[in-house]
Amino acid sequence: MYKRPLEGVKILDLSQVLSAPFCGMLLADMGAQIIKVERPGGGDISRAYGPYINDISLYFCQYNRGKKGLAVDMRSEAGKRVIMDLVAGSDIVIENFKNGTLEKLGIGYEEMRKVNPKLIYGSISGFGTYGPLSHLPCMDIIAAARSGLVSQTGIDVPIKPGFSICDTWAGLHLARGLSMALLNRQRTGEGMRVDVAMLDCAFYMCETPVLAHSMTGNFEKRTGNHDPAFAPCGEFAASDGNAVIAVTREAEWHALCEALGLSRLIDDPRFRDNESRLRDRDSLTAEIEGVTASMGRHEIEEKLRGAGVPAAAVQTIAEFINDPRTRELDVVAEIDQPGVGGYTAVNTPIRFSKTPVNPSAEAPSFPGAHSVEVLAGLGYSRDKIDELLKGGAVHQSASERV
Repeated sequence: MYKRPLEGVKILDLSQVLSAPFCGMLLADMGAQIIKVERPGGGDISRAYGPYINDISLYFCQYNRGKKGLAVDMRSEAGKRVIMDLVAGSDIVIENFKNGTLEKLGIGYEEMRKVNPKLIYGSISGFGTYGPLSHLPCMDIIAAARSGLVSQTGIDVPIKPGFSICDTWAGLHLARGLSMALLNRQRTGEGMRVDVAMLDCAFYMCETPVLAHSMTGNFEKRTGNHDPAFAPCGEFAASDGNAVIAVTREAEWHALCEALGLSRLIDDPRFRDNESRLRDRDSLTAEIEGVTASMGRHEIEEKLRGAGVPAAAVQTIAEFINDPRTRELDVVAEIDQPGVGGYTAVNTPIRFSKTPVNPSAEAPSFPGAHSVEVLAGLGYSRDKIDELLKGGAVHQSASERV
């Protein structure tokens, strides 16, 4: 039986909401041993985000699966000592507090290095850890708006992306950076700090407009559901919704025309090459939709794919999940969460030939679900654990104590 890639790696997760917890989720799926620290009482802010089952947030469960839960008052001196004891035995710490928060508490990176020189410290902040914006709070939509990402999306007006891509993109980059830091430590024996800014990640996605601007001094206008570089390449009306057609080669253009009974367009001077089709995109769209509007979206997909033209029906998430072919792709994870029961989540999209991932582990059902277990693992005596619980530096529900 193969071990998972990060089995044996110990991570202290001080993060909340989405970006860094998303990173932690990926690392937990890969086998890392993660202790999730929350504030006593309400815990991670995302525990207040729906949907809920039995007052447990599935949003929280999704991004904190596979983690042990510890509730610590990091403002208390006793709580800070618990955190530093955990740091001493960790390979990695991840956090996404507002820049400078942990430093003000006296448990920032420099203090952590004193107790663990080989520590790898990963942080996500909105605007970085230095510079004129570093003190500002940030959310996904703020990073998307300020970076210019939103300005390139939409048709008549800018439209925000449909999902929190700046948060998850930052989480992915932190996971990537931490993996390289682990490799570097293996080679050199040295730890390091890895910083990711959501603003930087949002701007990183704007590479094509930036290249175009560097050449022309201008940004291309928004093209909505159509690609700015190829035509026809985008969404087209069907009788039951929309279908995407992606033509990027002349051979595909000819095949499209033949398949849809539009052979006359091949020699039409308006559409003689991609550049011409881009200039007269509106007329081209009208010609194609004159045929596709009377066809079903899956009919369009099948017909064009049979002709060698990339095409797909625009589906709902439910349609995608319930398609039997999707189940064979192993992109869906079924998780059994205590207090909730079974629910469906997304699987980690990384496949290894010899080391499996496990996206099916439970999340802490409440803040501090494993506090006693974690403290015992640090070597704390039962009397010491009871002292911390009684003093409020650490919290765990009485019904869950061992």
